[in-house]
This record gives sequence, structure tokens and C-alpha cells, in this order.
Amino acid sequence: MQRRILYICGSVLLFAIGCAQPTETPQSADTAQKRLLDQAQLMTMLSQARRVRVPDNRWFEIIELPNRVFAFWEPGHFEKVNSFLIVGRDKDVLYDTGMGIGSIGTAVAGLRRQEGAGDKPLMVINSHNHLDHNGGNHEFEAAWIIRDEWAIERLTSGLAEGFTEYWAGLTPHEGVEVPADFDAQSFAIPPFPEENIRFLSDGDVVDLGDRQFEVIHTTSHSPDGLVLYNAEQKLLFGGDTFYGDNFLVRDLNLLAADLERVSALEIQWHYASHGSQLIEAMRDGERLAAVRRMLRGERTETTTRFAGMEFPLYEQDGVTVTLAADFLTY
Repeated sequence: MQRRILYICGSVLLFAIGCAQPTETPQSADTAQKRLLDQAQLMTMLSQARRVRVPDNRWFEIIELPNRVFAFWEPGHFEKVNSFLIVGRDKDVLYDTGMGIGSIGTAVAGLRRQEGAGDKPLMVINSHNHLDHNGGNHEFEAAWIIRDEWAIERLTSGLAEGFTEYWAGLTPHEGVEVPADFDAQSFAIPPFPEENIRFLSDGDVVDLGDRQFEVIHTTSHSPDGLVLYNAEQKLLFGGDTFYGDNFLVRDLNLLAADLERVSALEIQWHYASHGSQLIEAMRDGERLAAVRRMLRGERTETTTRFAGMEFPLYEQDGVTVTLAADFLTY
């Protein structure tokens, strides 16, 4: 889950991600220029990507992305959540089910029919169980998560009150319409039956027939973080654990451990769960170095306020980390 102030930081990231201070190596200038060009190319690609219209959907902007991936973007809310349909030969994966404001089940079914994939099995996987990523779970027969008691409690309890202001954070976007039956005052996420929950573990392989994704369990943003990685095509679906230079975490040591897990991976395509659907994907080693410096006390310390609370904010080498343990395990 990402709050308003952090999303504003994320918006800046889309334009400034290639401008982080370079490391002090002989090739740093060339590397920085390459990053800037790469990000510019990604932004151009996203602006020119095919938008797909399907019947009975005006809430999601459906975007065809490289590598047989479709984003179901929710630009009508300040979170700008992305859920992803990953197409395979034998089955497809839906990575997250969004906020629940619009029917992702209807939108996904419409797209799969149009693309000729409606008869294949669909595997629903939650990147983690914050309210902006499992809001549509109730539209599907089963959902796969990391086995974690907090996550199971969140899914089976649903969410009925205390978030009216959050749900009301709608943002106008051309071509997007808020469903007529949506009311922020009464909106709720229904409980998801425990018997319909399935489990994945760190190191498991999700096999789509013609390509496979490794499950990476992360714990810095939430205890049940689930990242997907395909080594052949160098694809990373990072959930809310990895989406740029700005981290919202429970613990700095947990973030260092998560970054260490991915810093050695070859990543060409980084699919992000908020804002820009694709972000520059070659800086996790540098982010890890910055976080390690923070752990040694080499950091700028301030605070940031959101949701009526104040949280510690650390900064080093263009990387920012907000510490919000209790907030992230509501």
C-alpha cells in the first residue's frame, strides 16, 4: 500500500530516475547517460503502447506491454495501481486484483476473450495483501499468496471501515469513469474464504507452459511480499517491495535483505505496481549500497507525515526510505 505523499515522490521518479547521482567509477557518466536514455525509451514506449477496450469496462486503462503482458491500470485513484495479466501458453497469471473499485474480473475476462485466451486456466497471485492489491480477489475462485498469518487474516477479514478518506482519493483521468455504484462512504472489500486461499513459497516455480517464474518471498514492505522473476526474458514483477528509489518499509535491515536477493539478478524489464508500468531496472545494486550506508548511520534523517501520522524518513544517494512498521501491518 502506498500513501499520497509517497505517490507524489513516485511521480517525480518517472521523470528523474535517470538523474540520480552516479557512483564514482570511470564509466559513471556513460552509465548515467545510458540510464537516462533507457528511461526515456520506456516512457515513449508506454505513451505509444496499445490501449485495449473491452466491454463493460471504463475504470481500468488496459495497456499492452512487451513480453505478452497486459497492465490493468487504475489512474482514476491517486494510488495509480497496476495489476498485470501475464500470458502463457498453458495458463495465464493475474498478478494482483487491484483496489476493487471497478470489476477486474469483468475486465480480465473481456480481454482474454478478445485475445483468444479465454479457455486457459487463470492463476490469481497477490503480490501482497494490502487493500490496494487484493480488492478484487472476491471475483475469483482462488488466490495464491505467501503463507503468512497476517496475510491470511487480512484476506479472510476483508475491510469494511476506517478508510473512507482513502477510497475518496479519486483523480480525473481521460477515458476513465468511476463506476456508478461506487460510494467511498460505504465501500468495503469482502472477506475472502480461507478455503479458497492457496500458497506459494520462496523458490517455487510458476509454470505457464512456455515460460516459468520463480517466486521470491520479500518481507520489507509487508511480511507476505511475493515477487515474480523470469530469468530467460529477464522479467521482474516487484510488487510494492521494488518500485524505484523510494521505499516504504517495516525495517531497514529487511529492506537490505530484500535488495540483496535481487541485486544479482539480470533484469531487463521491471514491471512496477504503481504509476509507470515499466521503470528503469538496473539500479538495485546501487540502492542496496545506499541502504547499507544508511545502516552504518550515513544518512540524512527527517520525518514525513501522512495518514495523520509522522514517520522517520532516511535519505542517501537519491534513495529514500520511510519506516512505517505498524502502519504497514494494519
